[in-house]
Amino acid sequence: ASATPLTTASPSSFLDMIDRKRREELGLPDDADEYDLGVALATNTDDGISKIVAGSFIAVMLILLVVGLVIPSITDYGDGVCSPIQNGGRC
Repeated sequence: ASATPLTTASPSSFLDMIDRKRREELGLPDDADEYDLGVALATNTDDGISKIVAGSFIAVMLILLVVGLVIPSITDYGDGVCSPIQNGGRC
């Protein structure tokens, strides 16, 4: 059984390498091993996943707003408990 040689870069990673025109725009030397982030993001970003993540973030922020501000401002904790939101910051 012969061992197959390991490669350090997959074939798709060569597509993400910065081409000569882009290197000149960015001022990169030819021997720099860099990848073009714009190309990599354009080829590897799924719009559906991005929308799910953004929607989840918005939902979490709204829930934290409700739990942190709305519920404490309308809840009566009883006598002896200071609620600065209801008392204008004075207890």
